[in-house]
Amino acid sequence: MNLVIDTDIGTDVDDAFALVYALRLGKVKAITVSQGNPTIRAKIAKKLEKMLNVDVPIISGLPGTIEATTKYWTGIEEKALTPKEKEEEFISKDFPYYDKESRLVCIAPMSNIAHQLSTFAGIRKVNGIYIMGSHEGSQNFKADLDAANKVMGEEWKNRYIITKETSQKVAFSRDELIAFKGSELGDFLYDSAIRWLDFAKKNESIMYDVLAVSAAMGEDYVKFEKKGNNYISVDVDKILKKRIIEAVNG
Repeated sequence: MNLVIDTDIGTDVDDAFALVYALRLGKVKAITVSQGNPTIRAKIAKKLEKMLNVDVPIISGLPGTIEATTKYWTGIEEKALTPKEKEEEFISKDFPYYDKESRLVCIAPMSNIAHQLSTFAGIRKVNGIYIMGSHEGSQNFKADLDAANKVMGEEWKNRYIITKETSQKVAFSRDELIAFKGSELGDFLYDSAIRWLDFAKKNESIMYDVLAVSAAMGEDYVKFEKKGNNYISVDVDKILKKRIIEAVNG
């Protein structure tokens, strides 16, 4: 399957881990970014691609709601880039072409996805949408609730919902994160993780978004139950944590 990943990489480090996981082990067709300063986020995604020696199209999307550009833009995002990287020109690609082989992974507030529903009918062709978050209290929902309601109101072919409760079963403590250090990629992920944990005053980095990309890749680590028109996550195999480590270490 060809994944199109919509991300707000640069704040919580789970987006970066999710992209590494997908780019190492899956087939990524395109990456779209949104919220706050999409160009900065796009440059962070590009920096990650260079470390992985891949070249997947990156689309700088919408800044999101006024609330998203203030409340959900922390200021730590730009610290992932050197002054030179911040000044480098970034040329955004066009929104991707979707077909029945595409799977859409939503690990950001759904501003981009709602916009595409209004402008690109082809997005409805996807063979599954994977959404991190399950209700109005979820950060990816409340950051742009109108967009979330629009996306959730669509009749997708297959809709998979990854809940916070399931995601919390796969996490790295501050001590465990130290083990990633020693390579350019590992150092980048470690530094990004610690910046986020210090800002959020937390002691472990939960791999929310990795569960979404893993499920979209067709792996069976995340377990789902059919409820109405949705597949809802109910559990996750802890071996996914080992797989994340392997993906980072190459």
